[in-house]
This record gives sequence, C-alpha cells and structure tokens, in this order.
Amino acid sequence: MRGSDLVGPTVLSAAAAAVVVTLSMKFLPRRFAAMLSGLTGGDPTGDKPSVAPLPRPKPPPVTDPPDTTPQTVKAYAALKPREPLTPWTYELPSTAPPAGYVDLKITHCGVCHSDVHQIDDAWGVACFPLIPGHEIVGTIAAVAEDPGSQAKFSVGDRACIGVQRGSCGACVMCDEKLEQICPKITKTYAGPGKDKGGFANMIRYPVAWVFKPPDGMRSEDVGPLMCAGITTYSPLKRFGKPGQKVGVIGIGGLGHIALQYAAAMGFSEVVAISRSPSKEDEARSFGATDFLVSEDAAAMAAAAASFDTILNTVSGHAPIDSYLALLRPRGTLACVGLPEKDQRSQLFFQSMVPQERALVGSYLGPYDDYDEMLAFSTKHDIRPQIEIFPASEINAALTKVRNNTARYRIVLEF
Repeated sequence: MRGSDLVGPTVLSAAAAAVVVTLSMKFLPRRFAAMLSGLTGGDPTGDKPSVAPLPRPKPPPVTDPPDTTPQTVKAYAALKPREPLTPWTYELPSTAPPAGYVDLKITHCGVCHSDVHQIDDAWGVACFPLIPGHEIVGTIAAVAEDPGSQAKFSVGDRACIGVQRGSCGACVMCDEKLEQICPKITKTYAGPGKDKGGFANMIRYPVAWVFKPPDGMRSEDVGPLMCAGITTYSPLKRFGKPGQKVGVIGIGGLGHIALQYAAAMGFSEVVAISRSPSKEDEARSFGATDFLVSEDAAAMAAAAASFDTILNTVSGHAPIDSYLALLRPRGTLACVGLPEKDQRSQLFFQSMVPQERALVGSYLGPYDDYDEMLAFSTKHDIRPQIEIFPASEINAALTKVRNNTARYRIVLEF
C-alpha cells in the first residue's frame, strides 16, 4: 500500500480504519500513528479538537533583564521541613518580566497533598525556604515585550498555572508530545532552580505554561483542575475506552474529580472503590454507578476479574495484588499517587503475569491535554468540591489537608 492510498478522498470503513490504526501503532512513529488514531473514534472524551494544533512549548530565551529594579513578592514560606508557614518576601530581579514570561497577580491557589509532602520534605527534593503552591489562578499583571508573549496574553486577562513550569522542548519525549516525562522537566516550585510557588501575591512564569481558563468557570474551581484535573483526566482518556467498566480507587481530592470525568466519558460502569463505606452516597453523587468496599473480602472476591481499567488515586501504600485481581485479562491498573519515599508497596507477580495485566504509572498529562481538560470540564460541568480559606489562614488549611479532613480540595483566596 502506498502512502497516498491512506490519504486520498476514499472514506475508509470502520473495519479498514481499525486495521490501519493497528498497523500504524505498530510500525509508525507515535506522532504519525496518533494522526491516524482518530479514524476509529476510540477517544472516550468524545471531544476531538477542531482547532489548529497548539504550538509546542519551548523554554524562554536567555536574555538580560528588561530593567534592574527589583520587584518584591509577598509570600508564605516554610523555612525548615515540617515547620508552619510564615509570611516571607523575596525579590524578582526586574520590575518587568523578561522575554518569554508573564507576571500573574494571584487571586486563588489550591492546596494539594503534595504541598504537604514538600513541606515535610517527604520525597527528599524540597529546598528551603520553600514557597509551595501549584494550583494557581489570577490575572495577568505584566507581559514581556516579545511577540510570542504579547500574542498570547494581555494585561488583565485571567490565567491559570499547574504543576509543570517547563520542559526542554528538544528531547524525544518532547518531540512525542509527552512533555510531562521530559527528563529535564521543571516544576512550579523547588527543583534545581529553587523556584517559588503560588502561596504568594504574584508569580513570574514562563508564558508557554500559562493557560487560559474557560470564561464560564469560577476561578476558585480552576486551580484544583490544574493539578487533580489533569492528573485524572489524562490517564482516563489514555487507558479507558467507551463501554468499559472502570474503577476509581480513593474518593478524595483526586478521586472525586476522577469519578466525574469517568461518568462523562461514556464508560458502561463507573465503580468507586474505597475503604470507607460512609463515602458511598457522595461517590454516587459524583457519578459512580456502583460502590465497592475494598476491605470487604467477599465483595472484592465477587468483583474479581471484572474491570477493564482501574485508576488508583491513593498517595499512600496500596495493596497492589488485591487491586490487580479486580482486572480482567489484559486490564490496566494506572497509579497516579506518589507516596512518601519510605513507603513501599509489594507486588506478587502471579497477580499480573499469567493474566497479562498491566500496572502503569501516569504523571500529570501532556501539554495538549490541559486546554482539552478545561474545555471538557466546562462542557460537562465538572468541578472540584472545595472549601475556601483566606490566605492568612494557610496553616489551618494545611492541617486539614494533612489530616485528610478536607472535603475535597482546599483553595486559598488572596
């Protein structure tokens, strides 16, 4: 078959299209195979982009500051691991943002459990003084003078920021549009650049990784979607298929959003899996069609080998073998939570190998998924269940998150 035979005016039958896509996935580079995958209509979101492809995110150019007058940022910082946050200031090297950057005046910032992990240095990668916060929403206060930044934002525009600050833009992963697993990924705060996060009155950020929230979405709802939203939307879209039976483990800050996405993606069954029977009514209100108590041995045995895909949103130790047993042959258990570095989960390979079940990780989501996720959330009225705290009560907010008593996301208001 010549390449021209695939792109002519003839319309492929569904069966022929499926064969083409299967072969393309096997023999073509991912970027070409992805172009053909739309022929089968296998995307559970049902929302194929109708706009031109987004420009690929590139690191800002290295330039001299536009001026030499520093700008003071007022923030809340942990000065040492496990200490309460305290008011703290730092200085940006210039009043105006350099090429490739914008300044965002922060109005809201979500509090994520990973912020607690970082404050505690539970992963061993934090740097202090530490200014957490990566679920950021606000208004553009200043835009760099370069044409790219000027074309994307104007002063006064509403904008939002998530976990990822940048990627190299030049590696195999970036070329494959998998910027979230770029080996040179940078995050909103901490990391090699000792960057500062969103528990502050403003932030200076690479314009490529600043997004525009939909007009109809409340600012207090946008922030959590930039973390919990992308973290659950992307794997459900990637691994789930319409008509499948899908499970969501953990009905918390991630899980309650995952249930809403799963309910909107056309899966035949959406099952909430939790240790807490008391969460059943709420889980059903978020879109679950059934509820499975993971500590009920009889119920778990009855549900064995019945799921196509399960999303594990729990950030602590997980009984992996018990969850794998719920999967049909060749089913997928996707894990998105990150436990503390001293927590280990065990795996008995007999739970996975004989039935060819897959245990995979999923981290954040590709760059292109952010705008898609926000649009999908607006279309299907998907929003986090939140509690709003004034920024001055930041330590009380962190205590609720640390104690797992938030229902289900906390958002700081500045």
